Amino acid sequence: MELDARMLFQIVAVIASLSGAWALVKSQVRTLKENQDNILQKLSEYGHDLDGMSNSIVVLQNQIKVLSGILSPDNLAKINERRGILEAKVVMIMNDISKIYDMHNGRHPPTE
Repeated sequence: MELDARMLFQIVAVIASLSGAWALVKSQVRTLKENQDNILQKLSEYGHDLDGMSNSIVVLQNQIKVLSGILSPDNLAKINERRGILEAKVVMIMNDISKIYDMHNGRHPPTE
């Protein structure tokens, strides 16, 4: 098999085409690797944000649980009952103070 100019030109053309394709593939692989790194970084950021949101949700759920306990009908009934008792005691104390005040200022209750 003789190597003439035509065959040599074809071999050189094939080698040049293969080296060009290799350079193109290498460039594409580098670009894909950079894109993959960017995507992994974004996923990591999203995961971090998601963790923060999950923690916030847990805190809010606990706060809602506490508030619903405070505002439950049973709890409100107990609080209003205590408030009513305290208001009645305040009225009684105010009446007693009024009587003591009247006695101190010279107006005594009848002694009959």
